[in-house]
Amino acid sequence: MARTLVINPGSSSKKYAVYEEGTVLLSMRFERTGSGYEECVDIGGQRQKCEGISTDSYGEALARVLAELSVLTALGDPTIATVVVRVVVPGTAFQRHAVIDDVYVHRLRECEDLAPLHVPHILREIATVRRILPAAHVIAASDSAFHATLPPSVREYSIPARDAATYDLYHFGYHGLSVASVLARFHAVVGADPQRTVIAHVGSGVSVTGVKEGKSMYTTMGYAPGSGLMMATRAGDIDTGATLALMRKRSWRPLDTETYLSTHGGLLAATGSADLRQVLLQAAQHDSAATVALERYVGGIARAIAAAHVTVGGADTIVFTATVLERSAILREHLMHALAPLGVIYDAERNDRMCSRDGVISAVGSPIKVAVIRTDEMGEMYRVGEEVKKTPA
Repeated sequence: MARTLVINPGSSSKKYAVYEEGTVLLSMRFERTGSGYEECVDIGGQRQKCEGISTDSYGEALARVLAELSVLTALGDPTIATVVVRVVVPGTAFQRHAVIDDVYVHRLRECEDLAPLHVPHILREIATVRRILPAAHVIAASDSAFHATLPPSVREYSIPARDAATYDLYHFGYHGLSVASVLARFHAVVGADPQRTVIAHVGSGVSVTGVKEGKSMYTTMGYAPGSGLMMATRAGDIDTGATLALMRKRSWRPLDTETYLSTHGGLLAATGSADLRQVLLQAAQHDSAATVALERYVGGIARAIAAAHVTVGGADTIVFTATVLERSAILREHLMHALAPLGVIYDAERNDRMCSRDGVISAVGSPIKVAVIRTDEMGEMYRVGEEVKKTPA
């Protein structure tokens, strides 16, 4: 039976999942660790194993996925008919899901200097797919497509319209696949359809999105995915004057500056650790740098939630999602206390129960509900692939 392979490529991690009629047969994650690389295999959600691998094995991740699939389907047909690749690239042309053909690849290559920390990884993954699976239907799942509905007042920057159009400089937004996956399961968790919703995605990357009647109205990430809030290693928004001063004083080119702000900023810069668990532990031990960093991190997210709340006309629900917020009851507690001025009423017992589980964590009677809904970017990418296949060429 023909299957769909979903690929989420990154600079220091790669995720793969093989679907058959909407069910995950196999998922594999490859990521950089402190001492090298790690490969984790999950078969049907029932059996998981993790082991250290070499740099060469990390580079051959797709081949290792297909080898694992061949073992799993030894008595069946291991054919991969469709491959869906997550694309995180600035540009109006990339703010839609699309079939990846030679024209699409050419456009991606033209954007390498616009997103040098993202596009090369995407291009390498696409090239590997086309070489190893030449008969597969390859589809791009745009991480910014969900935000194509942003109103002009949010989408446009305060620069001359002619320059914005000529150079395609707009507020594109990202984490759209995550937001869409949360909305797809919203009713099952909250018990109502999403009307005016704020979604805080907090993992390695961090963003807040305001959604009204299913449409994106506000989001913190702008032109590139390094913008917006403080993240694990990304600095987020910095005054342009400060950025230009840094470039002049360090004699840096644009790539040097982008690499610095994306890999040497955020929690890592503030505390020496990009791992929020370590930052929370240090803050609990009264480490001053960790305490200040946590205040900045939580405060930034809370202020963004308040801005989204205003933009959507008063949120009825706030959703916490992505790895960090799904797992950390402590961070959720900090955030809910910070959101008390909006009317959020905190329920400690509910919050403590909701570790990597879906559910409402605000108190009964809270004017604004707060829920944890686990993101499923891979599942959303699978759904995107099915939709694109049905779209006439």
